[in-house]
Amino acid sequence: MRVVVVGAGVAGGVIARGLRDLPGLELILVEQVAPGDHASAGNGLNIGPNALLALDRVLPALAAELRRASLPWMRWHAALIDGTPIYEIPLLEVAAVPGVRTRWSELYRIAREGVADLTRYHERCVDVSIGADGKPRIALARAGREAPEEIADIDLLIAADGRYSGIRERLCGAPAVRHLGVANFRGLAEDRSNGLVDDLVQYFCGPSRMLAYKLPDGLIYLTGNFPIVPGAEIADAEKTAGFLRDAFLPRAGPIDPAGGFLVEATCARVETLHWSRLQENATRFRAAGGRVLFVGDSAHAMAPTLGQGATQAIEDGCAFVDLFRARHGVAGLDVGELTAAFELRRGERIAFVKRLSWDSSASMLAGADPLALDRAKARPPYRAALRRLYVELGFGAPADHAA
Repeated sequence: MRVVVVGAGVAGGVIARGLRDLPGLELILVEQVAPGDHASAGNGLNIGPNALLALDRVLPALAAELRRASLPWMRWHAALIDGTPIYEIPLLEVAAVPGVRTRWSELYRIAREGVADLTRYHERCVDVSIGADGKPRIALARAGREAPEEIADIDLLIAADGRYSGIRERLCGAPAVRHLGVANFRGLAEDRSNGLVDDLVQYFCGPSRMLAYKLPDGLIYLTGNFPIVPGAEIADAEKTAGFLRDAFLPRAGPIDPAGGFLVEATCARVETLHWSRLQENATRFRAAGGRVLFVGDSAHAMAPTLGQGATQAIEDGCAFVDLFRARHGVAGLDVGELTAAFELRRGERIAFVKRLSWDSSASMLAGADPLALDRAKARPPYRAALRRLYVELGFGAPADHAA
């Protein structure tokens, strides 16, 4: 059975790690960048407890590697910029295990370790088609090669090529995009907070939100949001230190020391910030009669408010590996039925996570009052939603948790 995975990122790396030792399987992993191109990938990443729980069940060695390269994520803390508390949620009250804080570069490195011999680096998928036999075929371009090389007779093509998946667009058209109406920036700062910033903190000034946490290498990951017109571009005037100070600092009154540090650290490196808009793509898992499977952001890019993008890519990878291992070797394995079972396993789960991520963003919309909206996040209904997010994966044995 020939399985080709395009994209050696989070979901692709997890799937390759989980399938590589299965007998009777030809596994090819395709990645357009060089092996070390993500060695210094900027910015931080908080990975939810649900991803660690999924890895513990399916790929425990990978879970251990990830924990060694990370700091634990133990709490959500939110306050107004003047220090007024909004909510505090210890994660172990709503989860079976802590989350982690790490760098994107570390997650890429860990996901790819152990599958280098299966990976075709420097190869870019430039075309995909479905043959007369119903099987996918792809064309790979490489610098210095006169014409693309074709890989045909693919039993299962797994598209793990990200939010702007070329495979999905070629086969299914560009996905519908829904804009939230919130700008996002992110960057790194040296930790000169004198201990003010460690685990995950959020500070609101009206609907403008600053979020940050310390990373294992002594840097602080900081990201922020403020309202914009849904679908509109972020104006150049909004990408300035002056605008950010006006958006995130009160005109009068006290300023929390940690919140003030984060705003000034952001303004000091405004030229290096990465900018984007909060949005989600329509979900799609399958194409070509189920012989093409979309995973991670290629299937269900979502609003990043709860930090579930990479987390759900890990969940996708673990859920697929768990399903594939259970059916591998069974006579007459039907690939279309396999991917349909994956869609059934993941569809409701992803719909819930996308909806919760979207709804949790309400306090960042124009005119929102985060003190009124987000204090509800400390109450039982929202905590129940977090327990469902962090514990109920939809596969594997139920988890014990303290909540």
